[in-house]
Amino acid sequence: MTKSTASHPFNPLERRVTFAKKDSTIAVFDSKQHTSRISQHFGQFGRADGEFHRPAGVIVSNLGEIYVADTGNQRIQVFDSSGVFLRLFTTRINGYTKSCPTGIAIVGNMFLVTDPVNNAVNMFDFRGNFTGHFSEDTVFDRPASISVDRTYGIVAISDQLGVRIFTAKGERRAGDILLAGHIGPIANEVACNGRGEILLSCWYDHCVKVYDLNSGFKTRIGGRGNWLGRLERPRGVGVDRQGKIVVSDAGNQRVQLFDPRDRLGFCRLVAAPADGLREPYGVQVLSDGRFVVVDNALSKVLVSNK
Repeated sequence: MTKSTASHPFNPLERRVTFAKKDSTIAVFDSKQHTSRISQHFGQFGRADGEFHRPAGVIVSNLGEIYVADTGNQRIQVFDSSGVFLRLFTTRINGYTKSCPTGIAIVGNMFLVTDPVNNAVNMFDFRGNFTGHFSEDTVFDRPASISVDRTYGIVAISDQLGVRIFTAKGERRAGDILLAGHIGPIANEVACNGRGEILLSCWYDHCVKVYDLNSGFKTRIGGRGNWLGRLERPRGVGVDRQGKIVVSDAGNQRVQLFDPRDRLGFCRLVAAPADGLREPYGVQVLSDGRFVVVDNALSKVLVSNK
């Protein structure tokens, strides 16, 4: 076993990286015992089954199956919780010269997939057959991320202008979040916490903003920086069963966990550069508490320990 130590000029926590030869896993520790450990990973760059080209979004079904938006390959791939490839379906439907699947969600017995290139949110059945466009009367501006709040029966979709709120049937609902003045090349990503709140990872403000469905803006988490608890160009965001918020801190090549009930917010590192992360995008939580992270640059999916 070998060890190395490094201190960050802005981080009061000294971190120690430990490489375990026995199982080829990597753990990261600091003086307060925050721990990060990747238990498995799967995929690589390519076009064959189980391979990816710049994957983005991810969702986990009630059966524990992992659905990955394989953006560059214009398809959705499905894996079991151990990373074994199961099946796939194309998102390049009739009339599209190209598709760009980015975000994915499950509503009832169908999948909703955002496609910013075609300014559409497309619906597919569980066999992967295209069944129509979600909320056909809505004009989207490069929709990127999508999340479902089953408790409140809403679907939240983010695009360049903000977050649009719908019912599960695609009907517009009051409570849209507008972000005038912040249009850019990257749309923000959205998550619902099942408590009537919308979480928005804001890459331009380097934070996660929390909005109440009824009262609007509530609070923000993070802020620009590279020490623990700070963010740099965050991407994917998710919520675990305890209401903790997991964020793909893409600019810092790591994933962090926050507890909004805690005054300081930061809980621990879920994964760090020493785990092999390069550009984490989509992030979700498995039923057993482990985190699934899609690395866009590496074309790989990583699964952390709890």
